[in-house]
Amino acid sequence: MDIIASDWESRGFDYEKKIAEQRAFYLMAFVAILAIVLIMTVSLLFRNIRLSKKLKELARTDALTEVLNRRFFMELCIPQINRSLRAGQECFIIIFDLDHFKAINDNYGHLGGDKVLKEIARRIKHTIRPYDLFARYGGEEFILFIPNIDKANVIKAAERMRQCISQTPVDFEGRPIPVTSSFGIAYAAPVNDIEKATRCADEALYHAKNTGRNRVVFYTEKTQTMQKS
Repeated sequence: MDIIASDWESRGFDYEKKIAEQRAFYLMAFVAILAIVLIMTVSLLFRNIRLSKKLKELARTDALTEVLNRRFFMELCIPQINRSLRAGQECFIIIFDLDHFKAINDNYGHLGGDKVLKEIARRIKHTIRPYDLFARYGGEEFILFIPNIDKANVIKAAERMRQCISQTPVDFEGRPIPVTSSFGIAYAAPVNDIEKATRCADEALYHAKNTGRNRVVFYTEKTQTMQKS
């Protein structure tokens, strides 16, 4: 009788131990599943944040050259001009155009033209100051907003950019592509708003192209008169 009781006690003990082990296993499994769910949720959250940032970046930049696009550039310029006005500082718009770009596309194909655009954008980004604004204006045209500078120095800055473009050909599949550019500059603050400044810089650019290309022209009333004639 004692042997039978002992046997049942032994079995009962084993049963309770087994139940405890199962509970521990299920608890560990639950914790592991919960940890996996949390990791996946956090990963998805960070992925969505990165995707959101990427979408914002794509909405603000030119896909080919990775500089600002025209629309976002204009949005940024307005508060910058207002800030320059309050500080009593001069600021300028520069528009430049790659000379004979159609010939580059014709001779080297659109891949060659794209390589030129990307390389020129890269060079200019390394030439300007961190707080200058730089964007692709459209096609082979680019635009810059240069604050906190005077007329003489903004002309020097544009000349440095022009030389940075013209002095070294762009390498495309082992073939050098010579590139030159024409620059037009106009006052923004305190003379013009962004629309008028852009229009004046554009007129100065076309004056540069019409008078030989590969040069820098600052907008004046004389420039405007010659542009209309």
